[in-house]
Amino acid sequence: MGYALQLGAWSSVFAVPGALVDRYIKTADGDQLKVILWLLRNNGRSYSAEEIGEAVGLNGAQAERAVQFWVQNGLLQKEEAPLSTTLQPAAAAAAAVAASTPAPAARPTAPRRMLRPDGVYISELVETSPTIRRLVEEAESMLGKTLSPALSGTLIQAHEDYGLPCEVILMLVAYANKIGRANTSYIESTVRNWTDSNILSIEAAEEKLRELDETAVAWKRCEQAFGMTSRRAPSRNEGQYAHRWVCEWGMPDELLNEAYNRCVDNTGKVNMKYINAILERWHKSGIRTLKEAVDEKLAAEARREPKHTPSYDLDEYEKYDIFDSEK
Repeated sequence: MGYALQLGAWSSVFAVPGALVDRYIKTADGDQLKVILWLLRNNGRSYSAEEIGEAVGLNGAQAERAVQFWVQNGLLQKEEAPLSTTLQPAAAAAAAVAASTPAPAARPTAPRRMLRPDGVYISELVETSPTIRRLVEEAESMLGKTLSPALSGTLIQAHEDYGLPCEVILMLVAYANKIGRANTSYIESTVRNWTDSNILSIEAAEEKLRELDETAVAWKRCEQAFGMTSRRAPSRNEGQYAHRWVCEWGMPDELLNEAYNRCVDNTGKVNMKYINAILERWHKSGIRTLKEAVDEKLAAEARREPKHTPSYDLDEYEKYDIFDSEK
């Protein structure tokens, strides 16, 4: 009489590299883990993102994002070859793909959120990657302090997963330090914004930083014209308005002040949409001085029928908002 091991469904198994679990169990999300487990289970040929998505229950966009995560981390390659279970450094994998692919590489798809690596992985990467070591050391030199694990992880993610060159990341760190916002939260949000805006070169970063400097100057002029004393940083929406009014339309301070006063007089509060509508009207009409703005208002009042609605109706002007929502 003999004995046989009854494993049932467990009789069919496949290997999962220990390094994959150690390195990515905290950073990979559910979709990404589904994809890599299915590919390990079905190793032997290449699959399209659509095939993978259909197999694991993801739509096309979800499957593509999950696949790109593993491509960026060096575990998948865009070629007709079986899945490799050798975990390559992301930089080496990117170099191999670039060498074998003549067409220009597409802009990387940014993860939905920054999933920073843990301290052990950061330490290992700094020790083994000259590029990452230089990135961290130069950032520390700029800031005059040792980087926190959170900030180190953010800079590494910006390079490895978001595709920003080290030079661009250091330009961002220098700017953040200049304006007193060299913290993880600001740098992380700016990395995401730059990736979405395809700011992935030194030239594009220089242009963006020039725009940010212009916006800062424009906002200070608006604060002074509006009599604001808080001296706070503008929201993204406010910054866009200020840049348009000052840098694009060239509105003088006296017209900024007049538009602000009319807004407060008519609405009882500061409403950027309302102010923008007044300034846009003047810009299109070629009004450049306070006298011209006053004359225009007097002429409009003279033409107005009795009991007519005000010339700057808030509901009407909100239709002309150039920025739909706060971002």
